[in-house]
Order: sequence, then structure tokens, then C-alpha cells
Amino acid sequence: MFNQIVKNRWEWENWLREVNCDAYDHYDYVLANCEHGEQPELYIAAKNDGILLYPYIRRPITNHHDDLVTAYGYGGPFREGNFTNEDVREARIHFLKRPENQATVTETIRYHPCRVDHDLMLAFGKAVPIRQTVHIRLDQPFDQLEQRFSKMTRRNVKRAIREEVTFMHGQPHQLCDFIRLYRATMDRRAANDAYYFSDRYFEDLWNSDMCETELLFAVYDGVIVAGVFMLFGDDGAHYHLGGSDANYLALRPNHYLFREMIHRAVEKNKAYIHLGGGATGEDALYDFKQSFSGDAPLTYYIGQAVLDEVVYHRLNQDHLLRYGPSDFFPLYRTPVAETVTEAQADR
Repeated sequence: MFNQIVKNRWEWENWLREVNCDAYDHYDYVLANCEHGEQPELYIAAKNDGILLYPYIRRPITNHHDDLVTAYGYGGPFREGNFTNEDVREARIHFLKRPENQATVTETIRYHPCRVDHDLMLAFGKAVPIRQTVHIRLDQPFDQLEQRFSKMTRRNVKRAIREEVTFMHGQPHQLCDFIRLYRATMDRRAANDAYYFSDRYFEDLWNSDMCETELLFAVYDGVIVAGVFMLFGDDGAHYHLGGSDANYLALRPNHYLFREMIHRAVEKNKAYIHLGGGATGEDALYDFKQSFSGDAPLTYYIGQAVLDEVVYHRLNQDHLLRYGPSDFFPLYRTPVAETVTEAQADR
């Protein structure tokens, strides 16, 4: 079995052309989610009639060790063709034995809910169900899909139309308008710092010739009042990020915009659109998204593998001494702001 780790953008994209891939698999998407010093990589295991691909980020921990994580969003390893479960296990062994991974401590995989492969996940180690996510199969005309919206959602869409909220495709010079709306929304939700993406993050995705993106806006009286940033793969469309102006929420621009986003995915002949999950599980955000779907939710799993138990234990001990316990994986990567000891909780 041929196996290789690819770091070159051109070579990476050539391999993706051989398969049915999603937006999160592209080099530019993974690179946009790298911090300073981190490296996008693509593991390939191939035989004559089948292939496995696995995009991820290699992150330095110390001068001597690193760990692996898939980019924000959804991704993980996937296979095509006649790549059997035995082939997957063999590919995993080859991956772990590669010289690049001999100083790797842990691996965190954000598995794509729309291509869950339980046998593959089993070969890659522990997979923990995190939350439910919402998708819509685009296997009917749009007018029939719209009838599957909840009664309240259909009513809110009609209200936005009655209030003369309109739809507009975003142009490059309007990216700053979306960023402003997105950050205002994160402020309202008191979001974790991790969700405050830099201007460059948006610009790199928007300007990529590999990642297919679109901005959609809801407009009222000439003012952009809500926006969504969409990603497109070969089969699927994704609601990636969104934002709105709190002063106009009573006009229901978000309901209207999600309707138009679903319509846009139908126009582009996608098989599904994935809306993601809630902020904390089955919360108000999840309920809002689910109100557009007549399909059963999908489970989002995170893979967790410890590749060097000795170093992992040492790194965890250092973190515990400084910050206290955490359920985060890997523990030594716990965001400090999210680490709360019993003493801190009492305050």
C-alpha cells in the first residue's frame, strides 16, 4: 500500500481531484485555520482501486513534540473506492509508524457528521459523540423543502417578506460588512475568544481559488442587517458562519436568510446543506436550525487518541499544577479561560 504525507499545496489539491471532497478538505481551508508555527498536512494511503485521505494540522507543543488536530469545522479521514476495513487498519498502522509521527503526543479529529464511517473511526481510536447537528437533504424541489419548515419558521419568513427584507449576493468589497455583523453577534453571545477569527481568516477563505465560498446578505431599507458565509464542497453546502444586527432582529432577517441559503444550495445542485449544531448542544440555536429541516439530526463525533502516554501524562501534570482539572482533550491544551478550579468556582 502506498502511503505519503503531503505538505505541498499543488500536490495536495491534485490528490483531492481524485475523490469526492468537501470544503473542509482543501489545503487553503486547513491553512487558514493554522496558528503561527503550525503545518497543514494531508495523509494519503492508496492502492489500485481505493484510497484514504486525511487532512489535519500539526501543532508544535515543545521543541521536541507535537500533536495533530483537524481544522475548525468538520473533517477527518475518509475513504473512496474499494478501500476495505482491513485496508483502513493497515493505513492507520502505516500512519502511526511514519517518522513524522514519532514525536506526536495526541490526535484530535473533528469527524464530519455528513460522512460518518463507524468502521473507520474504530480503526482510528476512541470517538466521542459530542452533539447533534442539523442537515437538510436537498432531494426535493425547493417549494417542497420549504413546506418542511416548522409552522413558526414559515410564519417568520413571511413576516420578513412582508416587512420588505430582501436578499443580496455579497461582493468582495462587502466582506468587511459581514465581519462587522459576525463580531457583533459574537459580542452579544459572549463567545469564547476562539470564535473571533481574524480579518485575514475571512480574506484567505474568500480569496482562495480552491475553497468555494459565498456571502449572502439580508437587506432592509438599503442596510445590510444579516449575513451568512457559505462553503461548498463537491456534494454539500455548509452554513459556516453568520451574523446579524440586533436592531433589526424583529424583522426576522435570519429566518429569511436561512431560507435563501437553502434555496442557493438547491440552485447549485448540492445533495445536502449542513447547518451545524447549537452552541452548547440542543439549545436555542440548535432549535432554530432544526426548524428548517425535516430530516433526522446527525451526530458530531470527536476522535481522541493518545500516541505517547508518557509525554501526555507529563504535559498534563504540568497543566494540572498550574490551572487545575479539566474535561478538555487533550488536557494540556485546555484554554486557560475555560479552566475553573473548585476554589475559583467558589468565588
